[in-house]
Amino acid sequence: MISVCDIYNIVFWREQRSAFFASFASCFTSTSNPLSIVLIVIHSIDTPPYVYCMIMKTPRLFAIIVTLLVQTITTVEALQVAVIGTTGNIAQTAIRQLSKQNITTRCLLRHDISNIMPVDDPQSSREVAASLASLPNIEMIQGDVTDPASLLKLVQGCDAILALQGAPKPNVIKSLIPFLSNPEASSHPYMINYVGVQNIIDAAHGTPSVKRIIRITGKGEQPYSIVAILINMLGNLAKGWNYEGEVLLRKSGIDYTIIRPGLLKKDYTEPTKARGLVDNGGDMKVSVVSYHQIAQVCIESLQYDNTKKSTLTVMNVDENEGEEDYGVLLGNVIEDQRVFPDSLIREHRMGARFGFVGLCCFLVGVLNGLKGVVGLFL
Repeated sequence: MISVCDIYNIVFWREQRSAFFASFASCFTSTSNPLSIVLIVIHSIDTPPYVYCMIMKTPRLFAIIVTLLVQTITTVEALQVAVIGTTGNIAQTAIRQLSKQNITTRCLLRHDISNIMPVDDPQSSREVAASLASLPNIEMIQGDVTDPASLLKLVQGCDAILALQGAPKPNVIKSLIPFLSNPEASSHPYMINYVGVQNIIDAAHGTPSVKRIIRITGKGEQPYSIVAILINMLGNLAKGWNYEGEVLLRKSGIDYTIIRPGLLKKDYTEPTKARGLVDNGGDMKVSVVSYHQIAQVCIESLQYDNTKKSTLTVMNVDENEGEEDYGVLLGNVIEDQRVFPDSLIREHRMGARFGFVGLCCFLVGVLNGLKGVVGLFL
């Protein structure tokens, strides 16, 4: 992928680079042209190109000309993306953004929506899927993340996979009592976050065009934190299996970008210049982030080769202490440097058990308290 930096290094003398970069970046980032991967070959020109358009006096003019060239190149194959977890909140947002950018998108869908008409205010998952299917450049492929054959069909011809799937909310009673929960069920976190991720990796290995997997997970390296204990205890070890899925990606040999978001919220107005991001799976103060923000990070990551093999924590920071967009943050990302634990499922399971014992002790205390109160009136 040729970046903006590569372009201005090709066509400019050193003294004009800063003026061109500012102008070109402004034009380039404002365009909605479908070509996000562009190869510009400049050859057989002895005189620097900016001389021909008086760049010495009008750097913005040349920036506009180059931007128009970028927009009109048709010899380069457009980016194609596969999305998994189609009707989830992040995936819905990502698919709409991809459609607006005219990026060909193939979406994995469990439902048959052949008889469902798009509606203005979709409520059910089938209505949401029908609404998404009506968008330009969107194709629905019926299947499931637990079905390897459907994944192979989905990713054919795709350059990247957005693995945005997540396990649905489980039955709390079954989650609290492990022997009541079936880990082989298609909706269990083990199947969605672990087996499903392995199936995605296998499909990517079997499809030469796939170069990157973007995966949404969570903060899974602190299995004894209160949040992790509660989610694992009430959600069939969802955090634990999410982390094990990360391990699979790091060992897969495929370029990955793992994104660990903050507390996700749909109707959230983010503060001004508050976007924050750290690489290497670094820690940040937990904050609320919108589905739109995380979908944007997923898509923009594809434009930055340096985000390959990286684990990104994405939060909002205090107002005016962060960035207004993710471009600057993503441009400074480096690939994972530290050694991540090979597995934490045992610790996550142990934490959930401690939580269950604590919950039982609390309930016993409450019952004894109620018994004492009732005894006062008898």
